Amino acid sequence: MRPDDVPRRTAIWFFLTLGWRVAPRQMTWALIRGLIMAVAGISYSIGFRLIVDAGLEHDGRGVLAGVLVASVLACTSWVLAVVGAQQNQVLTDRINLELGARIGRTVAHAPRLNHFENPDDLREIDQLRDNRRALASSPAQVLSGLQIGVQAVGTVALLAWIYPPVLAVPVLAVLPWLAGRRAAKLQQRADDDLAEKKRLTGDLFSVATTAASAMELRTYGMTEALTERHAALSEEVRAGSVRAAIRGGLWEAAGWLAYAGGFVGAIVVLVLQAAHGNVSPGQVVMAASLIRRAQSQVSRSTGTADSLASAMRSARRLVWAERYLAPAAAAGEPVPETLGEGIRFEGVSFTYPGGDEPVLHGVDLLLPAGATVAVIGENGAGKTTLVKLLTGMYEPTGGRITVDGVDLAAVEPGEWRRHITAIFQDFMRPQMILRDAVGMGDLPRRSDDPALRAALARAGADALKLDPSTLLGRFFAGGRDLSGGQWQRVGLARGMMRPAPLLTVLDEPTAALDAPTEAALFERFAGAAERSSAAGAVTVLVSHRFSTVRIADLIVVVEGGRITETGGHEQLLAAGGTYAQLFALQARAYLSES
Repeated sequence: MRPDDVPRRTAIWFFLTLGWRVAPRQMTWALIRGLIMAVAGISYSIGFRLIVDAGLEHDGRGVLAGVLVASVLACTSWVLAVVGAQQNQVLTDRINLELGARIGRTVAHAPRLNHFENPDDLREIDQLRDNRRALASSPAQVLSGLQIGVQAVGTVALLAWIYPPVLAVPVLAVLPWLAGRRAAKLQQRADDDLAEKKRLTGDLFSVATTAASAMELRTYGMTEALTERHAALSEEVRAGSVRAAIRGGLWEAAGWLAYAGGFVGAIVVLVLQAAHGNVSPGQVVMAASLIRRAQSQVSRSTGTADSLASAMRSARRLVWAERYLAPAAAAGEPVPETLGEGIRFEGVSFTYPGGDEPVLHGVDLLLPAGATVAVIGENGAGKTTLVKLLTGMYEPTGGRITVDGVDLAAVEPGEWRRHITAIFQDFMRPQMILRDAVGMGDLPRRSDDPALRAALARAGADALKLDPSTLLGRFFAGGRDLSGGQWQRVGLARGMMRPAPLLTVLDEPTAALDAPTEAALFERFAGAAERSSAAGAVTVLVSHRFSTVRIADLIVVVEGGRITETGGHEQLLAAGGTYAQLFALQARAYLSES
């Protein structure tokens, strides 16, 4: 499903009702204000007619009446326009905040990771985020369109009253409107074509201006090359946008030139009619004012139409995101409280979204209940993909994964993850107090100090001697920054908060730690796994260090997306296969270093 597949009527209904759902009182007042402003905005031209005609007849009372009508209605329209602009800004800000929360929930609550690794999905999410304010302003734009419609009807009625043939001028207004729509489509096409380059420009800017990459950029002398690449890419984006703007401007200029010709022609006709006594001079002035007002209405309608078209696209993207990324409905299958058999891969294959080749091919594997399983293999062999499937971040594109016979596809992803814990190589570095940075690993026990301290101790993070209220990171004043290894210990502690998970995944979480420290930590994990063996808990660790891997009950070798060897340490050494060769290579490397 793509955003274009969302029915147009669904998107229209979405942004027509958006403002009423978020701020019904503000919308009601804005509607009343807009209608009064629309009527006053065209009616004050009647005062011009009274002033001119009464003045020519030396009718002082008539002139005074015309002045009162024109001034009161014009001032009313002007005051309401000023007040409306300020209140529409407040309304848009309020809706923008609501949409920000809604988009954040939609993206963050998605049970899978497809949208983060699929370029097409990323482009749509980027466009939705970047154009959020256009969607937030759509209620105000809808009211503006209603106001323009009321003014258009009033203008037509008054012009027909004065001299019907001049109604041809408002009809000509369709030309600049169509030209404006053409310009908007050209701009949207340019935005779509430049979306990936804009995202890359943003990434380059982030790399060049954040602390995380500063040391490497300066070490490798990459700062100048990176900024030059950013500048060149920015110029491509700018040039593409300018080309679209110029083409759109030419279309709009042609439309307005046609309208201007009609306007001048109408004024000439009215003057000739006045010279023959068919219309009064006051009616000529009134008609000129109305036609000029019609030009303003056309200009506003073009801008409103462009804004609503942009809002329509954003509305379709948001509806698409909420349907496509929405958490899958619970299938009703419960997660076993204990494991008797274990977790089984049955003919599992997987291809990443947008990928051409499978990353995993027909994997058959049993992770026995109560076992510690080590997964090894070269970079790109498929180890992390195996972990993503195991934790429910993706569903297999072929085959299935079962937990004591229960297909994971039939279990709500969030429910499965409440029974697991995981620590990844690319761990978070949340800029918050230590209690929250660790406690998020098991939110119900975030305020449980004994549990917090026990998790810190198991991760070796108690050596940091930090109070739970210590603010971590440099984003906020008074925060304490940590080294890579210290952050890693905090991440390990976070993964140790859950007391008795059915599955513990350790995907190279100790890369920033030395080998002895890693071995000690994995011994603690192994001890915790033994204590959880009554529940049949499974521990899966991914590591390149064979001194750690050898403690596992089962070792799984992954090569080219396939399982090529399984067994215990001694069994695999005796087999003389890939594991034995890699173990021997690493052992020689350690001996030569010592």
